[in-house]
Amino acid sequence: MIKNKVTHLITTIAMGGAEKQLLILAQEQILQGLEVEIFYLKGIPELKEEFEKSGVKVNSTLVGRSFFNQVQIFRKLHHNNYSFTHTHLPQAELVAALSCKKKSFVISRHNFEPFWPDKPRFISRLLSKYVSSRAAHIVAISHAIKDYLLSSNEVPKNLKITVIHYGFNNQRITPHNMNQINNVGLNSTSDFKIGTIGRLVPGKNYQTLLSALAEVCKVNPRVKLFIVGGGVSKNKLREFAQNLDLDGNITWLGRTGYIDEFLQKIDLFVFPSLGEGFGLVLLEAMLASKPIIAANNSAIPEVLGTTYSGLFPTTNSKILSQKILEVVGDSLKSKILVDEYSKQIQLFSSKEMAGKILKIYTECGF
Repeated sequence: MIKNKVTHLITTIAMGGAEKQLLILAQEQILQGLEVEIFYLKGIPELKEEFEKSGVKVNSTLVGRSFFNQVQIFRKLHHNNYSFTHTHLPQAELVAALSCKKKSFVISRHNFEPFWPDKPRFISRLLSKYVSSRAAHIVAISHAIKDYLLSSNEVPKNLKITVIHYGFNNQRITPHNMNQINNVGLNSTSDFKIGTIGRLVPGKNYQTLLSALAEVCKVNPRVKLFIVGGGVSKNKLREFAQNLDLDGNITWLGRTGYIDEFLQKIDLFVFPSLGEGFGLVLLEAMLASKPIIAANNSAIPEVLGTTYSGLFPTTNSKILSQKILEVVGDSLKSKILVDEYSKQIQLFSSKEMAGKILKIYTECGF
């Protein structure tokens, strides 16, 4: 084994939560004195430049290959240039399980969902158990994920799972250039601006947010919603919004790399997701000191605090609308929400996160 080198294998290095967290981990591992190399399997490498700026080698050898070809190539690379491997996201886990020596890799589980969501549960369980049984250790990014893995029977009962929360640089975000997102409404000072970030997919529960917005706009039509993200539900959600007569109150911004600027310009961040492994965007909103209203499920209370008053029953649009109106009508309420989670931020240190992961590597023979 090559000491002081770690290879990360991940499905994509696009602008997603798991991918952005890997960037943070890799940056900390460089500071720890490790040599870090990233292999990704597919997609546009949106974070490549950020990785390389930090001294991380990004390897695109596997991109554009068939799954079985990826396994063959990574097996050869792994055996000829053996370093400890850390995998992220199901497709990458499966490649590692079929190509790496048993107990020579660690898995980070990022998603609060079955290993293979679109297939029958017994297939998902079978694949998940096979992959995890070959790994030396599983890192769950939240207690919610650990509980889910055990209750869903997707991992062997005797496999050790360690919870290590996502880490973040605990400094307030102040973007240098605040004019990258070209949208007049986002720069308005007369409207109250709600923002949300996430893929346009059923699991993000946008219907509940849109239904709540319709009620809010009956009271205050100056409330506007700005949505960052793209996905398969885009047309369906637009139609849903039109039926609620919300066309003038919603701006669909699509995907953007300027999340810091977006968060600085909104007045309230709402996160209605049906379930999250962690919810990195919550940390980003917290670091921007924005009041947050979020669904009370999965790992979301772990991030914001179990007693946080901005939590709402996940599918209850009426209570969500009430909580939004409380913030719209009272600037003091915004401050209270920010004050409530301010101590939580200290729990998510990137340096501590990387230190805990390095300890696991050492325990596994790194």
